[in-house]
Amino acid sequence: MTTPRELVEERWRRIKAAVALEKPDRVPVVPLGDAFAARMTGVSVADFCTKPEVAYPTMVDAFTSLGDIDGIQHASYNVNMLSTLWLSRLKIPGRDLPENDLWQVEELELMTPEDYDQIVDQGFGPWRDRYFAERLDNLMDRVGPFVGSLPDAFAAWDAVGIPVVSPVITTIPYEYFCGGRSMRAFVLDLHRMPDKVQAAMDAAQPALEEGARGVIRAFGLKGIWVGGWRAASEFLSPKLWERFVFPYYKRMVDVVVAEGCIPVLHFDSNWTRDLERFRELPKAKCVLSLDGMTDIHRAKELLGDHMCLMGDVPPRMLTIGSPDEVHSYATGLVRDIGPTGFILAQGCDIPPDAKPDNVRAMIAAVH
Repeated sequence: MTTPRELVEERWRRIKAAVALEKPDRVPVVPLGDAFAARMTGVSVADFCTKPEVAYPTMVDAFTSLGDIDGIQHASYNVNMLSTLWLSRLKIPGRDLPENDLWQVEELELMTPEDYDQIVDQGFGPWRDRYFAERLDNLMDRVGPFVGSLPDAFAAWDAVGIPVVSPVITTIPYEYFCGGRSMRAFVLDLHRMPDKVQAAMDAAQPALEEGARGVIRAFGLKGIWVGGWRAASEFLSPKLWERFVFPYYKRMVDVVVAEGCIPVLHFDSNWTRDLERFRELPKAKCVLSLDGMTDIHRAKELLGDHMCLMGDVPPRMLTIGSPDEVHSYATGLVRDIGPTGFILAQGCDIPPDAKPDNVRAMIAAVH
């Protein structure tokens, strides 16, 4: 009988073969679902997103009942981690919203233009610590218990033979500042005070790189999310994207690869225009995880010999489609984007109201 440890090793071999653009014995499937796991198992979203001791057991229970998966993208979940990435306040179920509603990020201008100068003068780390304490109500008091629970979460997934592929999230200064300033104000900043913004980005980037190195080493990570949401090229002119986005991603990816870790580029929104630029990232070392807005077939055409692709079953299909529709779409991806350099997953995240039978149909498509 295969042990959980042997299963973890077998599944990691399959995933690593896909990343290396080799042909695995079959296409791996590595889903992600947060609030979906709570609703599927009858756990309140309020408890799931705020109590670490509830989150990871709920995810394990949900995904071990859905079929034979090769990995899970996140080991656990805590809503407060969104604030650490976007420097934003949240509306949280059970506190600000009904207990089974989905959490919301508030689009507020918590950062000011003066913060750019403070980041340069004082350093990003000290500035961020004060920001978390003063503007986000002692955020780290809520984040600390979740971080402390991660070893237990990793052990829970190991016990069922499922590797955790990208349990920690990092990103670039653009995403932090865009969240803290609000998208409208930040994009105006890029036009009105570009040198000030770039100086703050250049001051923040080394601290973010060092943070990525530290967490990779502390947890022995084999993969890490490198997130991209509002930094997609569809939101900016090519000139701005080339200045404020791509160079910072390239630096972060190079750091992660140098640590022997897989950068999982979780890139929501539409990046189709600049797909060819990703050929400048290390070959056969990265995963480009798409959410359905970027043309995955065009990505295969331009990057199929350079980078593993992940995706891209539409969340809407998992919610309102039928199992047959999902299975047909997913098997088409396995056929057309695989069998080499491809990992099957949903686009972005399985939505809270997805039908479990549809998720089962997606997972079954690789078998």
